[in-house]
Amino acid sequence: MEFMALFIWVCLCLLLGGLIHFVMAGALGHRFVQVLAAPGMIVRKFSMALTALLCGATVTRVRIYELDTRDTDYKAEGVSSVAKVLVPLAPLFGGAFAVIILNAMFGHPLHFTHTPPSLASLDTGGLHGFLLGTWALLSQVVREALRADWRSLELYVLFALIFSFALGASAPLGRFKEASLGAGLVAVVLALLSSLTVRDVQAEVPASPAWFLSARNVVVGASAAAFVMMVYGMLAALVVGTAVRLYEMVFKAEKGPRGKTAKVSAEERRKEAA
Repeated sequence: MEFMALFIWVCLCLLLGGLIHFVMAGALGHRFVQVLAAPGMIVRKFSMALTALLCGATVTRVRIYELDTRDTDYKAEGVSSVAKVLVPLAPLFGGAFAVIILNAMFGHPLHFTHTPPSLASLDTGGLHGFLLGTWALLSQVVREALRADWRSLELYVLFALIFSFALGASAPLGRFKEASLGAGLVAVVLALLSSLTVRDVQAEVPASPAWFLSARNVVVGASAAAFVMMVYGMLAALVVGTAVRLYEMVFKAEKGPRGKTAKVSAEERRKEAA
């Protein structure tokens, strides 16, 4: 059930990304938000391009510095068609790796090495335990953020970059199917590799090779970091999205009367000229 739990966990991260995109949908048109999201968009496009190339697809266009575009264009045929389900998943893991590296560069002010909750079974009891573990981890992440040293300027810079990477990893809920298929493919491949490992007859337990354990740990660790990234991104999205909407309300309230006054004055001048 380990890899089923991994699949559910990654899907949960994708759903958080969908919520972030929904909250920020109206704000992404503002230039300030686009600049704030630029680092995450660069990581997103590079992740998608690299994944497409690793799948054997042909990258046709990568518009790195265009802030109003989010995706990388590629052409996949035959075996490389697997890119169609792995490329949409790439920004989530690309952002997670970027967050882990940046957090290390800033001296680990935040904790990203959590362990995802386990899934004992697919019955009610197993799912209930998984949800309780997810809630406990979510609470722990929020508590750690509140206990962080917010007097440090570096922490604000790091949090802004985390928000940017979360924006880059987010996608509309309508594209959840493609990315979830990629998550399912990763889980199935890991499960097959795990089942094909040589068994230790004396110990009667699977003796997984070091390369497989390393690959599994990388995927699990990145998924845990992705969850923390998306939680922080969701919190920041609520703040930024609310601030942008308040700004729009005030701006439109001020612009409306001025525009109306200017229109009336122009009409009066035309009447006087006549």
